Amino acid sequence: MVKNLQIVHRNGAGREVYVPAEQAGGVQLLGREPIWVPLHHPSERSIVTYWWSSTTGQHVGCRSLQRLSEAMLLDFHPNVTDFAAWTARLEWSERGRTRRFVPDFFVRTAVGATVVVACPPASGASGRWKQQQDALRQACREAGWQLGSPRLPQPTALANLRWVARYRHPRNADRAVEQSLLAAFAQPRPLLEGVRATGMARLSVLPRLYHLLWQRRLTMDWGVPLNPASLVSRGGGAKTMRPFTVEDQT
Repeated sequence: MVKNLQIVHRNGAGREVYVPAEQAGGVQLLGREPIWVPLHHPSERSIVTYWWSSTTGQHVGCRSLQRLSEAMLLDFHPNVTDFAAWTARLEWSERGRTRRFVPDFFVRTAVGATVVVACPPASGASGRWKQQQDALRQACREAGWQLGSPRLPQPTALANLRWVARYRHPRNADRAVEQSLLAAFAQPRPLLEGVRATGMARLSVLPRLYHLLWQRRLTMDWGVPLNPASLVSRGGGAKTMRPFTVEDQT
């Protein structure tokens, strides 16, 4: 067990606030300014980028391509209602020194739970990483949060979702076209056959179809490469593409 474990975040005025971990359960961590932003160093291979979230309408920071994929999955998942990056850090004492750790994402679920997600280093778990995870588990126990372990789907499903995610923005919505698509796919049928059944130009229909797949109003077999023969139907979510698994904190 680490000593003097605190959660550091920014208040509404942008000032840093230190809160003991056992009092952090009621702290508002979403919708706050980041407590930390990564700086890219030439010696590092990681790529810092931002994911535009259709769930929140905001950009979410990602310090590697692995985190970018995780942000996409969080954005896609129906039980995630809000998420943000780098809005709090952990601080604790160890051998007379102050240690710090910034989790990748703070997530709010449909049932109001807070899930903290931290992606392991691409090079594998180190001794330092294990110490950080021990501190994070302790923080979750004391604050009443849940610790989520990242879970990426198999490569084909991930590739399909990346393609569909390109059309997540509301600008790809069109009520009239969407109603025609939902009617065309009332029963499972090949993608291109359903597009033709709408009687509309393919290039104007496909972006709307992908948008409906992103919204989970249409579904498909995500484990099969997306192609004109892919079976598409109404409703259903991608239940196998869970962005994290929650560890038992008891």
